[in-house]
This record gives sequence, structure tokens and C-alpha cells, in this order.
Amino acid sequence: MTVCARLLAGMLLGVSVVCVAAGGSAPCELGPSAQAPRVWTGDFDGDGVADRLWVLPPATARPAAGKEWTRDPWRDRQQRFDPAAMALVLASGGGTPSAACTVIQNRRFFATPIWEEGDKPVRILPRSDPAAQAWRPQARHWRGDGILLGTEAGVDVLLYRDGRRYRIAYGSEVP
Repeated sequence: MTVCARLLAGMLLGVSVVCVAAGGSAPCELGPSAQAPRVWTGDFDGDGVADRLWVLPPATARPAAGKEWTRDPWRDRQQRFDPAAMALVLASGGGTPSAACTVIQNRRFFATPIWEEGDKPVRILPRSDPAAQAWRPQARHWRGDGILLGTEAGVDVLLYRDGRRYRIAYGSEVP
């Protein structure tokens, strides 16, 4: 019930969180599974507290009774969780169960061979890094550390938080 109340408040504020029926477990409450080979840390929301990021593989077992919501920053919308598709989980504040959680999912982007391999093409781009300056024109209102997501073409896209939600920025690099 509390988790669903956070979803309603999050929708009103433009914040994406996961909602599961009472008694179920959201990906942030479960934490990274044993299948998650790596957990990345950074201040992704810009609040000064370390956040965690991990990959949620397709068909990870979770209770089917709840309604889970994800954010698709490529299409700038919220949608129902698809358990057959890979997702990124961003747990704010180190991943405590009461912290905000965002699940990023886009079936088309993550269903490429580079994302199906063992090592995921994820790099953290600290906002203070000189390389971050090249992203500033495309990433308006960027707060916190960025997440560079690799593509088959070898050109990274930037997943960043603008203070309200996660967004995608495309660099000026050409494959």
C-alpha cells in the first residue's frame, strides 16, 4: 500500500517509481539478483548520496500479482513492466527499501547482441569529468552523474536525470 502511494505521489511530481501490490517485492526491495554480475554506483540523481544501478535480466522471478511500472526515457513515458525484457534498475540513496527506485526499460534498445553478452556496455560519467562537457548541449538540466549506454554502432547514449525524471541524450559522434 505504501509503495503504491509513492507511485501516485511520484506520478504527480514526475518521478518514476515502481509499484507492486502489497505483499510483493519490487526490484529495489529485492536488490540485485545473483545473476547480476555487477552493480555500479554514482550520484545519478544529484542529491549527494550514492545511488546504485544494476541490470535486471529478462524473466527474473517476481510475484505476478502486482502491477509494476517502468520508465522508457527513449519515448518519455511510463509503461507496464515487461518481465520478458531486460531492464536497468536505479535505486536512489544506496537502495534502501524506502528509497525511490526507477526501472528503465526499452525492449528495442536492450534487445541487441551487445546487451545480451555477459559484460554490459555501461560506464559511469561523473558530472565533474571533463568528458561530460561534450554532453552539456544535448543534456539540458543534467544533474548528478551520467550513465553511458553502449550501442551496436559503437556510439554511446547518455542516460541522465534532469531533476524530475531520467532522459536520454544522443552525442554528436557519428558511427
